[in-house]
Amino acid sequence: MHIEDDGSTTGHDDTGGSLFVEYNGIPVALQATLEAANDYLGAKLADSTRRSYRNDFGIFTSWCAGYGLETTPAMPDTVALFLAHQAQAGIAVVTLSRRLAAIRYAHRLQTLPSPTEHVLVRDTLAGIARRHGSLPRNQKQPLSDLEVALLLRDCSTDTLIGLRDRALIALGFAGAFRASELETLTVERLRFQPDGHLVALLPRSKNDPTGKGFEKPIFNGDRLTPVDALRAWLVMASIENGPVFRQVHRSGRLQSAPLSAQSICRMLQQRAVVVLGKQKAEIGAHSLRSGFITTAGDHGEDLARIMEVTGQTDPRTVLRYLRRTNRFKGHAGRGFL
Repeated sequence: MHIEDDGSTTGHDDTGGSLFVEYNGIPVALQATLEAANDYLGAKLADSTRRSYRNDFGIFTSWCAGYGLETTPAMPDTVALFLAHQAQAGIAVVTLSRRLAAIRYAHRLQTLPSPTEHVLVRDTLAGIARRHGSLPRNQKQPLSDLEVALLLRDCSTDTLIGLRDRALIALGFAGAFRASELETLTVERLRFQPDGHLVALLPRSKNDPTGKGFEKPIFNGDRLTPVDALRAWLVMASIENGPVFRQVHRSGRLQSAPLSAQSICRMLQQRAVVVLGKQKAEIGAHSLRSGFITTAGDHGEDLARIMEVTGQTDPRTVLRYLRRTNRFKGHAGRGFL
């Protein structure tokens, strides 16, 4: 199987209204400082959250423009009508809550009172949840160790794309990585151990917004051998610094830009469809992370040990993964049904 990159690059996703502050009358000498200030302001949010907020706020501003309504400041009844219109279009409650967060953040940046806290808005959302339900989004299926082994076997070791995907899948599973963490992983953050294992330093993650850092231990093992796969990719691609996982042009040339989280997801979906017979909607980049958690649980590994790899700080989060997978193990009706 051969999968080519689409050539897309990461960067700012300016879809819709800007969430960031624009100042008038700033001296020319301070323009660079202004850009840095806005960059630091944006850094408060994770890249994925910032992209979601831009997209959600853009949807809100486009809707307002279509009806001649003010966006910032927005009136509470405007936001309530927006929620009702979205709900009638079939948008899930969890998505509506995220769009409210984007509207709230945009007002906060402009030191404007947020309409999202108004009782009219809060009660409208509560009514939507009551009427339409607030079931969680469809969860992506976890990939087991056996399924990961089949995916790795399908990755060619004769091409850059094959070697990269093999290393990415093996490392993503063994380290329970998020796609955003794989996208931003650099060679400088890798610590290869004398015993063949690996420590990957994550300076910032979803559970570490202030950047204290987290050392993720990667066990090489003797089946999936993620550290060996990573070494093979780095050697073949002659990568000595910068992003670990990079785009490869369809001509076979290595690019300097990192492989985006979206591209990682597409690659995994394409391979899972062909190799495992999965439906595209069943698989996401998170299937590697959830797959490690559920597979470790199936093997009876201690919860604290699992969290040492995932970096999660709340055991309830890990238990939710395990309960979804093990809901029929030890079922209360197993003795009489």
